[in-house]
Amino acid sequence: MATPIHGFKPPGGWHYKDGEVLLEANTLNELYSTVESYRAENYLPNGDVKGDINAFLCGSYPTYCHGVDMVVVTSVTPPNRESELLGDITIWAKNILNSNKQVNLVSSELAEARARICLDCPKNINWRSGCGACITATERLSASIRKARDTASTPRLGGCAVLRHDNRAAVFFDAEHLEISGNLPDKCWLK
Repeated sequence: MATPIHGFKPPGGWHYKDGEVLLEANTLNELYSTVESYRAENYLPNGDVKGDINAFLCGSYPTYCHGVDMVVVTSVTPPNRESELLGDITIWAKNILNSNKQVNLVSSELAEARARICLDCPKNINWRSGCGACITATERLSASIRKARDTASTPRLGGCAVLRHDNRAAVFFDAEHLEISGNLPDKCWLK
């Protein structure tokens, strides 16, 4: 089993990512205790805390460990178009807010009809993952550009994987305010 070399301190300090939570400590032994406490407090299986942390550290920084030949170093999955959708929607909403063009909103009835089409579309995907503060900020931008309007269906909408916008806001816009490009799905309301 790979173990950190004594005297080694990883870049960024002693840290371990347990799921989506980043846990930090001042020493390796303190990190073991921190992870053990975190798992206990959150009713997670304790498992092999020391082994998990050593594997994480030696997988991330193999040159600072003994027995590295036994560690499987995994590659990081490059971001895909879906994982970048949050950033694209943020930019899209900021561009609308910063433009000098008057954005006309359609009736709630028309927006609801469009929303129902989007709900059935395979290109309507969830963009709310990752950074919580980023999601909140983008949701505020979306509410701002649609003047906080919603219909029965719009809160369940995601983002468009083709046009890279927030469907919850886009269904309220005149089509002339949306950039139409790419291969739109057959039943898209923008066709």
